[in-house]
Amino acid sequence: MARIKASARVRTGVAAVCTLLFAAALTGCAQGPRAAASTPAPSYASGYFDRAPCVDRIGRCFDATIGGQPVEVIATREEFERLRTQLRALNGGVRDVYWIVRRPLGRAAALDVKTFANDFGRASVGDPREEADVAVYALDGQDLESETEHVASPDVRIGGRPAVVQQETLTQDTLPPGRYAFAIKYLGRANWDRKWVFLTVQ
Repeated sequence: MARIKASARVRTGVAAVCTLLFAAALTGCAQGPRAAASTPAPSYASGYFDRAPCVDRIGRCFDATIGGQPVEVIATREEFERLRTQLRALNGGVRDVYWIVRRPLGRAAALDVKTFANDFGRASVGDPREEADVAVYALDGQDLESETEHVASPDVRIGGRPAVVQQETLTQDTLPPGRYAFAIKYLGRANWDRKWVFLTVQ
């Protein structure tokens, strides 16, 4: 499994917040080990439907690690609501954060994102079809260096071909200290899912 390096793709957000899209090079991720905390997001989550558990795309249907640390579910509504209030004050665009990395991460380790198929979502979403995309929201106004790049977007097609969009490419291979939200988009062979994750870089 490879680390995410300067192949990251970045979009600039509003004010001091930058959104980065990473194309994670995840060799062997289809057969990789399950993350330590593969519990599906709880039933308090918005849009929960137990007969179609992946349809609301809040991260139940795959597992992930960041910097070798498990991405854990926020198990109680009380903790979720406390974090949601905090995040709304930092960035109104960050939503549905049902996941967390409990321990602070190192500046380079924070870019080491790995995703894994899990038993809960394999039938609905499937094993990985391609690398995961990770959108990173810097919540404390961290300065992120980037350069403009044009890339094909597999989710948007014009005349049957992927649309080309403008993004920013990360030119650093570490993240500055502070709080972040990661939106990890898992692209499976049958469908896709996304985890919104809160983490801290020290």
